[in-house]
Amino acid sequence: MRRFLQLILPLCCLISLQAAGSLAEHSSRLKHLDRIISHRGRYHIAKEKEIDSLKHRLRQAVSDEERFGLCSRLYEMYIAYQTDSALKYIREKEKLLPLLADSRFRYDTQMNLIGVMTVTGMYKEALDVLAHLPHRGVPDSLRQGYFHHCRTLYGHMADYALTNEEKNDYLRTVDRYRDSLLAIMSRSDINYLIVEADRLNAHGQYDAAIDLLRTPADECDDKQKLRFLAYTLSEAYAQKGDRENQKYYLTRSAIADLQSSVKEYISLRKLAFLLYEDGDIDRAYEYMKCSLEDAQSCNARSRTIEVAEIFPVIDKAYRLRSERKQRTITLLLISVSLLALCLLAAIIYVYRQMKKLSVARQALADANRQLQAINDTLKETNLIKEEYIAQYINRCSAYIDKLDQYRRRLTKLASTSKLEELFRAIKSDEFIEAERKEFYNEFDHTFLGLFPSFVNDFNKLLNEKDRITPKPGDLLNTELRIFALIRLGITDSTRIAEFLQYSVTTIYNYRSKVRNKAVGDKNEFEAAVMRIG
Repeated sequence: MRRFLQLILPLCCLISLQAAGSLAEHSSRLKHLDRIISHRGRYHIAKEKEIDSLKHRLRQAVSDEERFGLCSRLYEMYIAYQTDSALKYIREKEKLLPLLADSRFRYDTQMNLIGVMTVTGMYKEALDVLAHLPHRGVPDSLRQGYFHHCRTLYGHMADYALTNEEKNDYLRTVDRYRDSLLAIMSRSDINYLIVEADRLNAHGQYDAAIDLLRTPADECDDKQKLRFLAYTLSEAYAQKGDRENQKYYLTRSAIADLQSSVKEYISLRKLAFLLYEDGDIDRAYEYMKCSLEDAQSCNARSRTIEVAEIFPVIDKAYRLRSERKQRTITLLLISVSLLALCLLAAIIYVYRQMKKLSVARQALADANRQLQAINDTLKETNLIKEEYIAQYINRCSAYIDKLDQYRRRLTKLASTSKLEELFRAIKSDEFIEAERKEFYNEFDHTFLGLFPSFVNDFNKLLNEKDRITPKPGDLLNTELRIFALIRLGITDSTRIAEFLQYSVTTIYNYRSKVRNKAVGDKNEFEAAVMRIG
């Protein structure tokens, strides 16, 4: 079992890869056909230039035989392009017939007329012309064309036969003319291969037809011959039920038809119907529309009828598909509109939330600034505390030493019975004043160490004539010490009075007096002092 799987799995993969490659190639060829259809006007322009060149030569022709030959070439250019113009040049050839003695010119003109009538669906009129064209009188040089026109005419009539019996009669006639055609054709002529393959198809020998035409079709570069090679091959594959190869060769035939700038063709119409059956409605519609436009432009009535029989079915499917697409697009537009409204609402909501967030951020920034200010104040307060704690410790240590010295001095006076001198020392305030002076001096040094520019900044808050300057040798005076204490956060007049050994009234008067000298709002003066430094 494992061995079987090892053998079968690579084979399956290979088949899958080949199928994928085939689909990709077919899709690429259809896209190529799409481009040719969209630009087929360029091929028409090239053909019109070639036709104009022949018309110019016709105007300059000097002999009737040359004119007849050019009219024949113009007929060949027009027969699968524009039958009305082809008929016009048949009439021109008819005008030249009295001037040309050789009967082959009359036979050639009559066969051209049969060709035009066959393309335009005038089968009865074509049969009438054929009836007046004796088979035995046809020149050898025109016999191949004669059998070709007869075979084609009866083939068309078989397609539109009303009964199977009538159809079979026409097909037997087609076989006879085909056999006659093959009998006089050169086996090296590629047209011989096409007619022979057609015979094989008619008799159910599809593999033989494929073997006969496949290599020539794959190697052919002549667009005119490839049209018929590829179409005949597609018919063989159609009879075998091989849709992929049928579509492949119909596509090649249709490309050759359009590049040859002919408007009377079958391949594109048949390919359109196959694509319709495969569900490729859009492409089928475009191909069928192209076929109908070309058939009408050429005035190929039989092809117009063939297209008209199928086109309504494809057109209906195309319209239903278009309506479904339109409904889908409408639903998508409604959905997109609703989504857009939801998105707009979401944007408005987000905008409002962002606005609130912006306000919150601003409030947070304000709070951060306030917090930073508080932190700065705390840092400043901590610095002041550290400075004054150190001063307090040093001062206390110095006081302890001085009190100890003062105690020893008094003890010495008491032990030597110098009572008068002892009482005089006890009653004297010299020691207290000296210590107070030294205390204020240390306070001034410490404060100005923290706020070096205090005096200058303080005076900037006062009118120029009322600015305060300490006496020479002093760092601060009483007014400056009061506001130095305020700067340190001691704003209570009672505490300031205790610190400076003044009455509360005196301190209040000092504060009021200095405040009245302030520049600007007097009520904001002490707040401004607090911001110094």
